[in-house]
Amino acid sequence: MYITKIIIQNFRNIGEAELCFDKNLNIFVGRNAQGKTNLCEAISVCLGSSFRRVRFSQYIPAENPKSDVKIKLFFIDENTNRENIIDYTICKNNLAITYNGIKMRDAAELYGVLKYVVFIPEHLNLIKGAPEIRRDYLDDVALMQTKTHLKKLSRYNKGLKQRNNILANSNDSAQNLKNLLAPWNDVLATEGINVTYGRLKYFSFLKKCAAAIYSDLTNGAETLGMEYLSSVFKTERINFDNIDDLYKKYIHTLEKNIGAEMKLRYTLSGIHRDDINFFINGMQARDFASQGQLRSAALALKLSEAEIIRQKNKTNPVVILDDILSELDSVRREYILHHIEKSQVFITSCNLDDLSSLKNGKAWKAEAGKFTEI
Repeated sequence: MYITKIIIQNFRNIGEAELCFDKNLNIFVGRNAQGKTNLCEAISVCLGSSFRRVRFSQYIPAENPKSDVKIKLFFIDENTNRENIIDYTICKNNLAITYNGIKMRDAAELYGVLKYVVFIPEHLNLIKGAPEIRRDYLDDVALMQTKTHLKKLSRYNKGLKQRNNILANSNDSAQNLKNLLAPWNDVLATEGINVTYGRLKYFSFLKKCAAAIYSDLTNGAETLGMEYLSSVFKTERINFDNIDDLYKKYIHTLEKNIGAEMKLRYTLSGIHRDDINFFINGMQARDFASQGQLRSAALALKLSEAEIIRQKNKTNPVVILDDILSELDSVRREYILHHIEKSQVFITSCNLDDLSSLKNGKAWKAEAGKFTEI
């Protein structure tokens, strides 16, 4: 699938814009706060939700709070060659969405209509940020393919909350506390194994695909490695054929921690404590990587995510890359501009020089919410 056109009125600082897109590469260049990211966000809100994760009331221009927001997105399904239209309107703080003239209850119903992958600078935290960011990312990748992952994760989190409440409020002996925790240990072990399976199923693909993309990005000069750190199983090479053994291992780990947990009053092991390590040329990325290497590693992850969609869903997702070219050398910029194949790509950049090698595609200059093709 690919987007052919967008029409925007009163979305953030974009007063009025109509752009017809290239089937392959589209670049928006200009200084900061000129509307480049806002235009990409307008695309994303029509496809399910904003990548900024904000309420739709924030789309309304601050200087004109009574204005109506209107976005119309046109895209082609290559399987049917049919043009589809999404109408997104905010009027008097009420949201209305139609898809090919059919009214939708909310934007979430549009999720998956046209699949897309987005990179924003905040995704650098996938490599160097807190462990929960990486866990959430891996769960999001699994959820992208199967909604049952969310059910298993939700049951685990509810069980974890109950178990932590008991630990926080109990003054019982170790044996009595062990009896109180037993049913929640069962929930954590059962669903923890399920979630671990879901995570590792896609982690193994990400690991292999991201390594290949990273190598291409650096013209073979650098390597990217990934390692899943399980707080229970201590390895990513888990044999899921024998669930009974895994269950016993999980329960044993929870029970042996009870002494320390009585003092700390929270659960020490489980999928909520797992993490991912990244290595560039064999060294810990979070400690030793440059900004360009961090950006390249995060991009390799996102492009691997696009490849999962391509293989599992038999469709080419749209790829949105916000401020991806900064802090990258010429080799990495060349790859992004010329070697992301199959998908339609949208890129924002602050530097006009980044376009010097551009041979195909379309480019616009963004200034004060207006877009001029260059």
